[in-house]
Amino acid sequence: MILAIGYNPLINKLQNLNDYIIYPRFFDDKKTLLIEKNYKAYLKKLWANRKKIEIALYPDNINYVLPVPRNILYVIPIHDLSQIEIADKLRENNYSVIMGYASDARYRNYDIHSFIKESKKYEKWYLGISTKRELREALRYSFDYGDITLMLLGKFEQIKNLDYVMRKLTELLNYIKSQGRQTTLSEFLSVNWGVYSR
Repeated sequence: MILAIGYNPLINKLQNLNDYIIYPRFFDDKKTLLIEKNYKAYLKKLWANRKKIEIALYPDNINYVLPVPRNILYVIPIHDLSQIEIADKLRENNYSVIMGYASDARYRNYDIHSFIKESKKYEKWYLGISTKRELREALRYSFDYGDITLMLLGKFEQIKNLDYVMRKLTELLNYIKSQGRQTTLSEFLSVNWGVYSR
C-alpha cells in the first residue's frame, strides 16, 4: 500500500519524505472542493500545478468528463456506487483513474464489501485514513493507496512537533512495509505509535 499526505501545516517540512506521495504531488484541495464547492477554481489550480501533481482528487459528485489535465492520475471519490460510471467514462477518454473509498460513512451509501466487489477492475484508494481502525481496514482489504491525516499519528498537541511527526511517519511506513510478511494483528496492536483508537 502506498500512502499519500495532503496539505497540512507541516507540508513544507515533509517534502523530503520520498516514500510518501506528498502535497502537491498528491493534490487534495478539500477546502475548494468540499467547503466552497468551487469546481472552476479547483480546475484552475489543477491546470496551474499540472507539472507538480501526480495524483489528484477528481471533483466530488461530477458525473461527466471535465477538462482536466491528462498527465494526472485521478482518484474518483465514490459516494454512491453508480458513480463508478464516471470512472468508466474517464478511462474511455484516456484518463487514468483510481476508485476512492470514502472512509467516513456519512459520505457514502454503501459498505466496504460492496465497494470492493463493484470496483474490482480498478485500483483502490482509501480516502482520509485518520484512525487505527481505518488503517487496519485499508490493509485488510488490500487497498493499493490511501491518504493519511496527521491525526492518525497522535494527539493534536503531538502532531505540532515536527520531530515527533517524522518519527511516527517512519514507524508507519515500516509497519506498512512489514505487511508483505503477513504481520499479525497482535504485532500491529503492540506497536506504540500514538494513534487514537476511535
